[in-house]
Formats: sequence, structure tokens, C-alpha cells
Amino acid sequence: MTGPDYAGYLRLERLLSLQVPLRAADDDTAAGSAELFFIVAHQTSELWLAQALHDLDAATEALTDGGRPGATDGIESALEYLARVAEVVRILEDTVRLLERLPVQQFAAFRPHLGTASGAQSQGFHALEVRLGTADDDESPLYRAFLKALATRGTSVEEVCARGAAGAGSPHRLAETLLDIGYRFWHWKLAHLALVDRTVGGLAGTGGTTGAAYLASRVRMPFPELRAVREGLHRRDEPHGRTKPAACPHGPS
Repeated sequence: MTGPDYAGYLRLERLLSLQVPLRAADDDTAAGSAELFFIVAHQTSELWLAQALHDLDAATEALTDGGRPGATDGIESALEYLARVAEVVRILEDTVRLLERLPVQQFAAFRPHLGTASGAQSQGFHALEVRLGTADDDESPLYRAFLKALATRGTSVEEVCARGAAGAGSPHRLAETLLDIGYRFWHWKLAHLALVDRTVGGLAGTGGTTGAAYLASRVRMPFPELRAVREGLHRRDEPHGRTKPAACPHGPS
């Protein structure tokens, strides 16, 4: 049986036809190359966002279905998806850092052609914020499913964090993986903020936002409930309710 070849399977002819710079062709090949670079970085980011959303939904479904009679261990299944999400978010951060190689002179040459197009309009990114619970401070549906999966096992996130890796096993690994995703998401947002400040300074965003100021107001850490539980470990059995300094920071204050 024969199937498609490599190019056919990946629809490469169509895929590689989608990078269309808007700046009129002229003798400034550097600006043209820079706009192509800009497009590729954002198109690949949207593909990785789609993958992250798929895996986050699959992990949430695994945690939900894992509590049903006869189902496989939902936490173990979710771990496979979430470990991949953590790496995808790292790739998204790396892509932002790669955009630091975009010379500001070339960016200024094609930025006017973007019109009102802005990363703030990314539906994939907004969907990711909903999944992670950073959109309007709503609780993450993934985190809710995790709590329910723990309840099915007769335990809680407080007990899992207190028992640690040796005592809690896969539920603790999943809690740590959620934190990995959260911190990588936070680092990605900070890297994007730094990139915008570096390339356009205090200018307004092309989509009508206040630019860097808007991004700074949207830097939020996912899973604050889990961070709060972990911080509570430092407060147990302390005299006079005083808090010992944490061994390492758990995110922004």
C-alpha cells in the first residue's frame, strides 16, 4: 500500500505559500527578510499554541474520565500530555527570544504595513489563558479537574504537597508539572514584554493597546491556588505565626 510522500503528508506546498510579506518589494532585501522572519515566528507560534490547547484539553479529559469506574489512571495519562505542554511553552518563549534578532530598523520599515494586526488578537493565546486560568482570574478548568481527580483518590492538593514526591507519587509529579507550565508561561510573558519594550519602547500597539504597559498589566501566573498551598508549607509549625524565608521564590509577588 502506498501513501503520501513527505511533502504531501505535511501539505508543504500550501504551508510554504502562506508566508506573504505585505511590504512592497524593493531593493531593501534586509527589510523583506526581516518581515518574512517575523511572519514565520508568529505562524509557528500559532501552530504550537494549537498543539498546547489540544494537549491541555486531553489532559483535562483524562483527569475527568480517570475517576470513572474501570477507567485507566487519569493522572498518569494527563502527565504525558502536560509534560509535552511544558516543552511547547518553552518553545514559545524561545521563539520570542529569537525575535530579539529582529533589527529595529527593519521592523520599523514594515511595521506600518501591519495595520491593526496585533498579537493581542491571537485567539489561540486567549484560549490558552482560559485553559490556564489567567483570563479574568477565572480558575483553570484543568486545575479543577486535578482537584476532582485527587478527591477521587481520597486526598487533596494540600496533602499531596505536604507528602512530596516520595509519599504522593504521580499526583505530586502532576502538581510539579503544572508549576513547570505556569513558570514557563510566566517567563514567556516576561520575555514578550521585554521584546516589545526593546523594539517599540513606549509606542502604542498596532492593535490599539497601550503596548508594553498593556502587556505588563497582563503578566499573571497560572495556578495561584497551587502556589498558595506550596507557600503554606513554609508556615507550618512556626512560632508566633512568623513566616520563614522560602528556599526559593515561587513567582511574582
